[in-house]
Amino acid sequence: MWPRLAVLAIMGFIAWRLLRSRWAFTIVVDNTGVRSHTGIKTPQQRHLLSLFQRTRFVEGKVTIRGRIDENGQLQLTFVGPIDDETKQQVRNFLVNEL
Repeated sequence: MWPRLAVLAIMGFIAWRLLRSRWAFTIVVDNTGVRSHTGIKTPQQRHLLSLFQRTRFVEGKVTIRGRIDENGQLQLTFVGPIDDETKQQVRNFLVNEL
């Protein structure tokens, strides 16, 4: 009985590690603006929405995920068609806002 419980506990831990979110926030943007955002506080949401409404610089759907690492540095990942200059603009904006 104990070996079965141990195996179940290990499997549960592995599933938890695989399924948990590694990102503190997620932003999904397309050519119409911000489609969804999670993990961003309300005052920052207004600034974020105004940035993406002022500048229509994405063509297609782009997902931006980010977190603050152990050293306090902002780590971002971009998925979708977005150029390096736009990535830097978003990065600068988020560094100032978060």
